[in-house]
Amino acid sequence: MSGIAYRPGLPAWAFPGWRGVCFRRSASPVAGYARVFGCVEGNTTFYRVPNASTVAQWREALAGTGFRFCFKRPRPVTHDRRSDRAVLADFLAAIEPREDHLGPLLVQFPAWGGPENLERITAVVEQLPGDRPRALEVRHPRFFGQPETLEPLLRRYRLDRVSLDASALHRDDPDHPEVRSARHAKPDLPVLEGMHIDLRFVRPVLHPSGEGNRPVMARWSERIAAERAAGRASYMMIDCPNNQHCPTFARDFHEMLRHRVELMPMPSWPNGCRDR
Repeated sequence: MSGIAYRPGLPAWAFPGWRGVCFRRSASPVAGYARVFGCVEGNTTFYRVPNASTVAQWREALAGTGFRFCFKRPRPVTHDRRSDRAVLADFLAAIEPREDHLGPLLVQFPAWGGPENLERITAVVEQLPGDRPRALEVRHPRFFGQPETLEPLLRRYRLDRVSLDASALHRDDPDHPEVRSARHAKPDLPVLEGMHIDLRFVRPVLHPSGEGNRPVMARWSERIAAERAAGRASYMMIDCPNNQHCPTFARDFHEMLRHRVELMPMPSWPNGCRDR
């Protein structure tokens, strides 16, 4: 999937229920995943900074591909009450050898990170290399009600802004056992209509039942098709409270997009990966 303006992906490349079902079993989970998808959100770095040997294994597994990691900043940098700059420096040093496979650097702040925390957000952004795309995700409602609060930071550092769309999660059955905690963690915020700088980075959080997802996917397929037609890059990270459903939903979206633009079908999966 290298050389295209649209890259589909999931929040992670390894989930026990996927191996041998959605992705072929191999010594390297990321290599099996990369046969199907062009990028990954890279949640693994949110929980720990990878060591040099792990990064070297990723490099070997992906040699010759156009795959892109969209690594998330480690939790102590963005989610702890006091940002640990040393951890961020360690993280940037660790991923540097993966430069040829780096996509947008993802900076995600939790819902408590509002305008009063703008100085901290700025301090984190300042440490990121300015020679590659960076996408910022904020979840505090005031950043949506008062967008001018964030605009100077976005312009100064040329930050793209993540489009988090949890509308399907909040419209469908709220009592679904997989949804209860996810609705709190993924708030129902206004969905960003436009792009800020150069690329569209979308994170739709879909409902496990699948019943109300289609209107959301249809809306995004229209927007992604427009971005592709304009030659702008789009990263589409299909999320769901239970990772087991993500590959199926991602394929559904990909097929929907293929009705609008010329795309190759996703590679075949071992057992069809139908989970519902």
